[in-house]
Amino acid sequence: MAAINELSASERVFTTAQAERLGVSRDALAKACASGSLVRIAHGAYRMAGVPPTELDELIAVWKLTKPAFFFHERASREFWDGIAVAGHTAASILGIGDFYLSPYRLVAPRRMRSNALSATFATRRVEQEDVSFSEGLPVTRPERTLVDLVLDDEDPSLVADALEGAREGGLDVTRLEGLVGSEFGRKKVGVATRLLLGEGAGDAV
Repeated sequence: MAAINELSASERVFTTAQAERLGVSRDALAKACASGSLVRIAHGAYRMAGVPPTELDELIAVWKLTKPAFFFHERASREFWDGIAVAGHTAASILGIGDFYLSPYRLVAPRRMRSNALSATFATRRVEQEDVSFSEGLPVTRPERTLVDLVLDDEDPSLVADALEGAREGGLDVTRLEGLVGSEFGRKKVGVATRLLLGEGAGDAV
């Protein structure tokens, strides 16, 4: 339990593989669950029963289970960056821009990926670490990248416009947004994307 407490303090939501790195066996985790000391959030992911739950617990479990043996501080380091991040409408919900629901969870990864969680989907996209912030125990795309992913995901244009307005109020980096639009959309779509993200007249200049 000392090792489990240590793991809980550093990770909050932790995986079976992380526990095994600290010498905690699967049997010990099962006994802790049976005794009520641990709560199983998903297959292979837990939190201490005494730790207050949050609405992000399941999402954190989904992300951690994509690389279950690594600790948060390892995956948050620039040297490790694996490109797996919370994106799209889920990122917008966390950032508080627009009127989007947290779930079903939307994530991105540089290669095709699936999750055992029915509440999660992955888009195959490459996201640079500079377009991600680590908060709440998760890598979440910054507003500029989030807006681009909302368009790529074919979200309702009126919802995208609301998200854009919210992002502007928070200090949108327009230069970065323009760069992402140029790199993510083909010639046929860049005008549409630009009008959605930068204003009705912006597409004529691209």
